[in-house]
Amino acid sequence: MSLAFECSCGATKWQVAQPETGTHLVCYCADCQTFPRHLGADILTGCGGTDLFQVAPAQVTFTRGEDNLRLLKLSPKGLSRWYTGCCNTPVANTLASAKLPFVSLMTAAHKGEAKALGPVRAHVNTVYARGPGKPARDSGLRRVMWDFARRLLAERLSGRWQQTPFFAPPDWAPVAEPEILTPQERNRARP
Repeated sequence: MSLAFECSCGATKWQVAQPETGTHLVCYCADCQTFPRHLGADILTGCGGTDLFQVAPAQVTFTRGEDNLRLLKLSPKGLSRWYTGCCNTPVANTLASAKLPFVSLMTAAHKGEAKALGPVRAHVNTVYARGPGKPARDSGLRRVMWDFARRLLAERLSGRWQQTPFFAPPDWAPVAEPEILTPQERNRARP
């Protein structure tokens, strides 16, 4: 089984193989809110959370429009935040290096039933949540960290870290030139 994802205009499609190994969570941090706000994408939950699905990059395959991938960084040393240039659909977050194999996909682009993502296992950075119904505190962080470490180690030891749509050999540079926001641009999109 695989999960299907698609950008807002349909020009870019991707899928995730073996989704049962993924981790479903919601992050409320200011950066996860700033990214879609900067793009003008309405994907945040009512409490300001970003619904995410974490997997290994080798599990992600673009089936259409891979050349539409764009890269945004909120600061020079921040996460790599991927979106589609065709319609500004947020796609994923990765670490800055392919050698640290991790991808956190935005579930707003998921085209199947929500239950296919599995239950939400964690709510993190809840101090930035807002509005009625916001989580009182973080939950599940230990599990998320364990899943992250396990996945990263397995990908590194197996060599699968080299199977990524976000970085290209031989130097493993990002497949898109990063656009780095100025502090003013970042602050305009802050919650």
